[in-house]
Amino acid sequence: MESSRASFVRRMLRQVHLWIGLGLGLLFVPLGLSGAMLVFGTELDRFLEPSRYAVTSGGIERTAGVYLANAVAAAPGSRAVVLRWPLSTDMPVTVLLRSSGQTRVAYLDPPTGNILGIAGSSDSVVGFAHALHANLMVDGLTGRQIVGWIGTGLLVMALSGAFIWWPRFGGMLRALRWQRGSNVSLNLHRTLGFWIAGPLAVMTLTGIYLSFPQQSRAVIAIFTELTPQAPRPMPGIEPIRQPTQDPQRVIELALQSGEGLSPVSLSPPTEQSKFWRVQVSKTGGVSQTVLVDDATSAITSTRQSTTGDAFTAWLRRVHEAKHHGAAWRLIAFLCGVAPAFLLVTGTIIWLSRRGPAALSLLRRGRRFRGFRASRPSNL
Repeated sequence: MESSRASFVRRMLRQVHLWIGLGLGLLFVPLGLSGAMLVFGTELDRFLEPSRYAVTSGGIERTAGVYLANAVAAAPGSRAVVLRWPLSTDMPVTVLLRSSGQTRVAYLDPPTGNILGIAGSSDSVVGFAHALHANLMVDGLTGRQIVGWIGTGLLVMALSGAFIWWPRFGGMLRALRWQRGSNVSLNLHRTLGFWIAGPLAVMTLTGIYLSFPQQSRAVIAIFTELTPQAPRPMPGIEPIRQPTQDPQRVIELALQSGEGLSPVSLSPPTEQSKFWRVQVSKTGGVSQTVLVDDATSAITSTRQSTTGDAFTAWLRRVHEAKHHGAAWRLIAFLCGVAPAFLLVTGTIIWLSRRGPAALSLLRRGRRFRGFRASRPSNL
């Protein structure tokens, strides 16, 4: 009875694996390849656009206000949306600019504040890959949710594939060997699928968290404490033209809210929310968000680190694949390339198994048409 039940589950999962792969496979490929590109996105962008990374020696020697003012001056009519500090000394300061529905990025030299370049957020190869991977080039939250559901399908593919591969009667080491008598596509599909299933499941699960942050946080909060997120500005809401507080003063106030903090990003107040939004980080990569009232300079909301906050920060770092060494970066890159390879080999396997049946059906159709053509017209 148990064997029969297991056999039924295996057959059912095989069908699920097959039809999700055939139905969503062409969507897995662009998401995977764009993600693989983003693993080495900084290096690739530096190679393709070296002028944007031609920073001079030194560190952050200008105030936040200088960076914001220089960026806006270089793109007349635009407003600064987000200022981001570099993660290392060989990286530029970036300012996200918005004007008439268009988004651009200004690259600035940290020591001097000079403009190194300005480009549309999706004009470069890496920018295009980021937009494709984040939301399939669909604006708003809809695109991110579509990506989340595609990621859910890929997670089911990884888990169902591992279950289908698992040997029913032991002999795991034997199952890992190249199977004699099987075609090359089947052996490649089984071998790569087994080795990549675990890491691919991790990458898709962390991607689902990023696509559905509110729902994911609600689930995580069941098991551990999570502090409420500070309200985020609504898309399309423009920053106010002349805020009351000086940007550098806002940064200083935010850094005074804790020990060992360093600035990550700064968002000016908007017409909807009159608060500066400052993201700061502690040692270990755990971030906090501080809101500073533009009218009174009072700190009105500070996220304090909890175990749940550290876990969610870890999920993001795992998916970005830039914080856990070269080995994980390589594995993450392979996770991005694998869906294309598995789609090709899986389709070949499916066609090879359907080939004889399809050929037989085609021959029957030809015989039937020949029979009808040979019948006397008076019958």
